[in-house]
Amino acid sequence: MAAQTIRVLVVDDHPVFAEALAQFLGSQPDFEPVGTASTADQALRVMQEHPVDVVTLDLDLAGEDGLELGRKIAAQYPETALVVVTGARDTSRMLEAVQVGARGWVTKDGEIEGLVSALRGAARGETHVPAAMLQRMLNGLAGGGRELSAEGEAVERLTPREREVLRCLMQGMARKQIGELLQVSPNTVRTHVQSILHKLEVHSALTAVALARRGGLDEEPTGGGAGGAGGGSHPTGHHAPMAGRSG
Repeated sequence: MAAQTIRVLVVDDHPVFAEALAQFLGSQPDFEPVGTASTADQALRVMQEHPVDVVTLDLDLAGEDGLELGRKIAAQYPETALVVVTGARDTSRMLEAVQVGARGWVTKDGEIEGLVSALRGAARGETHVPAAMLQRMLNGLAGGGRELSAEGEAVERLTPREREVLRCLMQGMARKQIGELLQVSPNTVRTHVQSILHKLEVHSALTAVALARRGGLDEEPTGGGAGGAGGGSHPTGHHAPMAGRSG
């Protein structure tokens, strides 16, 4: 049975990008580009003239807010799926996009296969967003919907084990004590500390501890012995990034 054709409108204020994307989608057997637009008015005119299944939407349309156009499309054409295609990695904007009704968020520097997958999924009613950004958005919602601070974003870049080591530093432990608690060698502790300093962009453990406190990292114990930390588990209440960025 032949696949259903997905009619796509590409909305982006960079004509070269928009035309290139439309041309690529046109080369795929299941996509039919119905046009490109660089402004909200142009996009709405195209949608008045052609049925559209999916709209790819940039956040910034030459000074216009792309999500404001998204709201209009969602109100006037509720059956049309929205997929944000942007260079931004702003979790607050992603949350806003999801609230508008967007079914996808794809970064422009990602693989084209990811965009194609998001468009196909959106046409089926699925939602596709980068896992790492989704994790940060969920963390923000768990904290009452507040966007993570810059310090909080930095702490989220750490792996679960690095957060364990940082908690130990916050509790005033020496590196030998940390190694004994986590059942790793002093050299491994030193490697973790160096990685923490690099990811937090600081030059001392003391500064890292201060940043972690501002970023909301608690000092709860890591498990207190062989049974708790040896398996590499991380304390409750903090989640490793799901995917998409190295921890």
